Amino acid sequence: MAADLHPVVDVLRARRDERSTREARSDPHRVALVIEGGGMRGVVSAGMTAALERLGLADAFDLVVGSSAGALNGAGLLAGVAGQGPGVYAGPLASREFINPARLLIGRPAVDLRFLLTYAATNLGPDGAADPEAEARAIATLAPLVCVAVDVDTAEGATFTDLRTREQLWQALMATMRMPLFGGRPVEIDGRRFIDGALAEPVPLQTALDLGATHVLVLQTRPYGVPRSTGSRVAERLIERHLRGINPVLERRWRERAGEYELLVEDIARRSASPGDEPPHVLGLRPPAGTEVVGQLERRPPVLLAAAAAAEGLVEAVLGEGAAESSHALG
Repeated sequence: MAADLHPVVDVLRARRDERSTREARSDPHRVALVIEGGGMRGVVSAGMTAALERLGLADAFDLVVGSSAGALNGAGLLAGVAGQGPGVYAGPLASREFINPARLLIGRPAVDLRFLLTYAATNLGPDGAADPEAEARAIATLAPLVCVAVDVDTAEGATFTDLRTREQLWQALMATMRMPLFGGRPVEIDGRRFIDGALAEPVPLQTALDLGATHVLVLQTRPYGVPRSTGSRVAERLIERHLRGINPVLERRWRERAGEYELLVEDIARRSASPGDEPPHVLGLRPPAGTEVVGQLERRPPVLLAAAAAAEGLVEAVLGEGAAESSHALG
């Protein structure tokens, strides 16, 4: 390995060159892909996963950990349809069928996750009623997926793993993407209630490390130097009231989220710049300073497509065949 080649880049390139598969590895490593969400800002990680797919790296990861939109993009990568992701964000997901804040006025969610999953169902696996065996094979490809959500009653993070059926997959995705207030009521699964995983782990690095990852590629959606900001004063008060009504501890987590996020991204940046000799090794990729920030409810197709294209280029620059040997984190 070249002296200035990051260990995460090294193992990913080696697995690609060897055409390594999850069923047959020649190395002892446990490599994870961690994907940040952020509502429609997930178009950034959608562009990144599209690049990973195009570079032949989808099978290089032993587990894919995502919260919120990051989990959906991870499912797309494992299903072999990540290349379609940016177009989906700029097309169906930019429509008023998916996002319409006016629905809040009549007591309905502003973000319609059922519309999203109905659309995604055509890509993440065939209709189980038509071909149960084909669906089982399709869902099996998503076995490495880990979805992070928040348990409403404990106010702690919860993980959904070993997803074997369409129902399990859909429930996990609904739970991790259920934005407070805008997404509607918490998702109930087996008698417990769940909401957006980003409230506990916007970038679920710790979950990947807890699952034994030795090498972690982290896809971040906020540009370098851009702190996690709060929304408008009105929206903040409404969300706080909503969370207080289901568990007051969640309101506190919401208020503290910006500061905790900064500590997290600083840790990723430190680990990326100084990987050390021993695992775990972490490499974070994030848009460079000056990149336009995509809002959680962004609906302008040109903005979404531009963000995805820039993100694809970032991954290509670090992991592509022509990338320089000094491939370090940009964040």
